[in-house]
Amino acid sequence: MAGSIDAPRLWEGADFYTGPVGTALPTSLATAMSTVPAWKAAGLLSEDGASESRDEDSTDFYDWRGQLIRTKRSKHKRQIKVTCLEDNLVVFGLVNGSGSTFTTDSETSVNTRTVKAPKSEKLSFVLELEDGGITRRRHIPTGEVTEVGEVTLGPSDLQAFELTITIYPSVDGTLYVDIDNDPTNVAA
Repeated sequence: MAGSIDAPRLWEGADFYTGPVGTALPTSLATAMSTVPAWKAAGLLSEDGASESRDEDSTDFYDWRGQLIRTKRSKHKRQIKVTCLEDNLVVFGLVNGSGSTFTTDSETSVNTRTVKAPKSEKLSFVLELEDGGITRRRHIPTGEVTEVGEVTLGPSDLQAFELTITIYPSVDGTLYVDIDNDPTNVAA
């Protein structure tokens, strides 16, 4: 049987970070994301993990005999969905976008949130996954929160913020870059 039982991954831990577009990524997995102050952690994530979706149009072309000779692919779209469990300042910013504010009165410790209609705001994102001693950092240089799921405010469900991040390609077409220390994926 071909293959290795060491190759499949079960990502048992994850962290999700955001920062301004152009924020430098640590060049080594040994360097914690927290060493770059511009990267802000979103806090606890749902046990459901993250999911990646792909969508694109395709048009098939046939010759006179009805045989498929070519397929044109276009309008490729890639998204990542994460569910944040904390209602912290980072998540507040992702959910409500620029223009919304969060202030605290230093004398009374009363917080005031002013939520405004969201505007388009491109950011950088990192999803860091862990499986034992294996770490994978997925760096999305440019993306945007394009959808926020329904937020339940009640006694029977945990408040959670499901975020859909649409990934925008760079000039050379790069959507994201994964760096990892997985010994089963060594390039020859």
